[in-house]
Amino acid sequence: MVRLVNKYLLVLIAAVSLSCNKNADILFEIPMQLEFAIGPGLSAFEKHFYLVRNVPTNMIALKEQFAISTDQELVLRPGSAVLRSFGQNVDFDFIQEVTISVYDDDRDDDTDIFFNNQIPFNAGRNVFINPIDRDYREEIDKESLNFKIGLRFRTTTPRLIDSNIEIVFTAE
Repeated sequence: MVRLVNKYLLVLIAAVSLSCNKNADILFEIPMQLEFAIGPGLSAFEKHFYLVRNVPTNMIALKEQFAISTDQELVLRPGSAVLRSFGQNVDFDFIQEVTISVYDDDRDDDTDIFFNNQIPFNAGRNVFINPIDRDYREEIDKESLNFKIGLRFRTTTPRLIDSNIEIVFTAE
């Protein structure tokens, strides 16, 4: 019960602090959830990749809702990304580096959008991943996206961890 109250309190504090610092140039936000499982016993000597395909952006509906015309150019930037585990009390102290990129099936390359190569040893249950600040209009202005998550570990992974990354893009 105490943990549940603490989670709600944390969400409330985050919502209040984020609303106080809201950028006036932001027209709307594009939230997404990337779900994947980190397997047990993965090596610390190599980077591990997870593909999350066809994540809906709802761009058409968002543009209609906020009356964005077809000739209006949006600037689409990564806002925030947080790695969490589902219903498990897992400290992510075994993770050293996280990268998140978007890719198209018909192209050989991907585009990095979030990167954190120095996750602290006391990361806890939430790993905040830094955005690479630039306009990603060409990559993000679609109805669905494919993501590639890269993880490098400090030590062998302790067990199967059902994880998700909450991503928010902003439209200016």
